[in-house]
Amino acid sequence: MTNRFFLLIGVFLLLTSCSTKKHLATHHFDREEAYPEFTEADSLIGTLSRYRSSFDVYYYDLDLEVDIENQFLDGEVAIHFTAVDDLDTIQIDLYENLAIDGIYYGADSLRHHRKHNAVFIEFDNTIRKGQDVVLEVRYSGHPVEAPRPPWYGGMVWEEDKDHNPWVGVACEGSGPSIWWPVKDHLSDEPDSVRLEVTIPEGLFCVSNGKLVNQTNGNNTTTFTWKTQYPINSYNVTLYLGNYEYFTIPYEAEDTIYDLDFYVLPRNLEKAKEHFRQTVDVIRFFEETFGEYPWWREGFKLVESPYRGMEHQTAIAYGDRYKNRKFLGFDHIIVHEAAHEWWGNAVSVSDFAEIWLHEGFATYSEALYVEHTKGYEAYLEYIERKTWRINDEKPVVGPHHVNYWDKTDNDPYNKGALILHTLRNAINSDTVFFDILKSFYSRHKYSIVSTEDFIAVVNEKTGDDYKWFFDHYLYKNVSPHLNWKYYFNEENFRYELLYRWEFTDDNFRLPVTIQRLNGKISRILPENQLKRVLGLTGKDIRINPDQSYIFLREDKDL
Repeated sequence: MTNRFFLLIGVFLLLTSCSTKKHLATHHFDREEAYPEFTEADSLIGTLSRYRSSFDVYYYDLDLEVDIENQFLDGEVAIHFTAVDDLDTIQIDLYENLAIDGIYYGADSLRHHRKHNAVFIEFDNTIRKGQDVVLEVRYSGHPVEAPRPPWYGGMVWEEDKDHNPWVGVACEGSGPSIWWPVKDHLSDEPDSVRLEVTIPEGLFCVSNGKLVNQTNGNNTTTFTWKTQYPINSYNVTLYLGNYEYFTIPYEAEDTIYDLDFYVLPRNLEKAKEHFRQTVDVIRFFEETFGEYPWWREGFKLVESPYRGMEHQTAIAYGDRYKNRKFLGFDHIIVHEAAHEWWGNAVSVSDFAEIWLHEGFATYSEALYVEHTKGYEAYLEYIERKTWRINDEKPVVGPHHVNYWDKTDNDPYNKGALILHTLRNAINSDTVFFDILKSFYSRHKYSIVSTEDFIAVVNEKTGDDYKWFFDHYLYKNVSPHLNWKYYFNEENFRYELLYRWEFTDDNFRLPVTIQRLNGKISRILPENQLKRVLGLTGKDIRINPDQSYIFLREDKDL
């Protein structure tokens, strides 16, 4: 099946002159063609200017009243930061449709001005390097409503099937400044966040971390949640609904943890059965990557009015309690839980490198298929992901403009195939899984870049894999292996001719060939023509382990 898949693509590329894949096969990266024209607003939110790099936020204390009937927020946030340099002006972020009602430093009301979604705040006196500051920002307004959560973010105002209010927020990509004032840059994760939410009486609020207080007011209830781990600010979230709560025990080596679940009442019994699979998912990821990173604050799945989102310790679940037939498990549980390791504990500083979140989480799905159904099913899953790769632009995009095209699935699918291909190139599962565990253990609770991952790969393999990542991450054309398999009448043997196309001279990915007798061997193609002599079989399979390459039969070789 695998060889037929790549062979069909090769024939398709040769015969279909108007094909998109044909275009991509011969297309070299053109920035102007691949990306939109970036604006001042993109640079303001994507760049660490001196107005943002000069301070480090370590704590947000957010107090919020949610008027569900009018879809209105009224809140204030205390931003605790340390000055990294002397400063007199800083930039925070809040979407233009939300009003700033006042900014205060102690008793002082501070001047500010807005440009796009950026808010520039001027201090009356210079803040000195090393000084701790608590800045209070009061705001209010109607937040942006999410047009297609979680891919296009904002607030989600819904009703459940029993006509109770059901509210959530998803803001990855659009940023947390869509609903609260924040330093909206991935590089600055606070060490902790406190979220106090006042909502109409009769509803329950779920958020990140642990519930530390719940009080009743005049027809209202106030919930206070707090996380004391570093957290991506887009992962700060809330869920408001008529929730039922239950737990499932998880037995670790030295203790038993409760996995927490918040679901709508009509789905309670269904959820109790369906969510049992979560235990095996977490156990597998702990064995494969390392200990679950947030045990002090637990693990929560929260039924949401949108499909899913990896909110730290409070994962959104909205996939109708159905296992996929081919998989036998719930894809959303597996993918979003994987993000607790890849994306939440290990986080990037720029959406340009989001493949380290999404590619790793998608590859985690494939590993879970291998765990539950075996290696052949894993290869079939990898093949399904291959079909969805676009190769329209490089996996790593432009930095400093907060850019992530949510219509492009390559950070997910090609990201996963890159890891699969790397596994094949290394040709040692012992080394490959040591790389994953080491990358996680070294960078847990921190910000990473692609270079950090490459450094671990090079260290563990004792080799330099720059050639591999340069091609797969920074080019938008996949390696093409041109080949010709024929019978040489002079020596009465079959021969295989082959060479790379669209690769640099230093590209040295091994490729597997399998003969009819089952014998496996590895060849090392180059840009120059090479050959395998003395084959006796009438047929061979090229690339049965499905490294991400295109096979193209070329009878003119």
